[in-house]
Amino acid sequence: MNPSKREVNVFIVSDATGVTAERVITAALVQFKQIEPIYKRFPFMQSVERVDDILAEAQKLNAIIIYSLVTEELRRYFRKESRLKRIYSFDLLGPLLRRMERLWNIIPALRPGLLGGAGEESIRLAESIDYTLKHDDGLGVETLEDADLIMLGISRTSKTPTSLYLSCNNSLKVANIPIIPFVQPPQEVFKLKKRKVGFTITPEKVAIIRKKRLLYAGESEYTDISSIRQEVLFSHKIFRQIKGLQVIDVTNSSIEEIAEMILSK
Repeated sequence: MNPSKREVNVFIVSDATGVTAERVITAALVQFKQIEPIYKRFPFMQSVERVDDILAEAQKLNAIIIYSLVTEELRRYFRKESRLKRIYSFDLLGPLLRRMERLWNIIPALRPGLLGGAGEESIRLAESIDYTLKHDDGLGVETLEDADLIMLGISRTSKTPTSLYLSCNNSLKVANIPIIPFVQPPQEVFKLKKRKVGFTITPEKVAIIRKKRLLYAGESEYTDISSIRQEVLFSHKIFRQIKGLQVIDVTNSSIEEIAEMILSK
């Protein structure tokens, strides 16, 4: 962990898989660069007894809780007990459901699982997004064999957003592996017979992207054009070692265009 960041335990409670709730809170917390969230998901919540267990654990870890619950009884219980125990909790669905009910004067069904039910397609989508989130930026090498697609490239080549786009729109389990200068990728990348794609880009484009991201950090090796050229050359060397790898130039392509190039192969 970056020593300058503050660790925060984040519990995600849902009466479904919890994948959507995790994506929502991740999109919010990424804006707080001083925070290092540690996520723990509690899916398929159905009983107040289980709520009590979660609240007890949250107290011990000083965790915040994000809950996405359709059942009004569970939401009400969660709200009451978290206040009594002075646990910070955030209701994702309740306020939205109440406002829509007043807007249209229609009582919602309040039945968990209506979004896609437990159909095979919905389960596959949830599993794909979950896998991709857990295999971002070199994570989860031990389960790389479960990937539908392994993506490689140097920093700032749109690996993460492209991975998530393919998962959300095509239910693909994507692992993305960063190419770090003069460091060999995990051996699994070379050995596994999986679909693999490598992203290449012009050094000039990378320099522009990195300088924008580190606007106030000043010059560094990360943004130095000669260092970036070495990174790109090293990535090409790695690409040549991977049998059957598809190489895509992402210099002037949108996420949608990159995804289309991958899918059309």
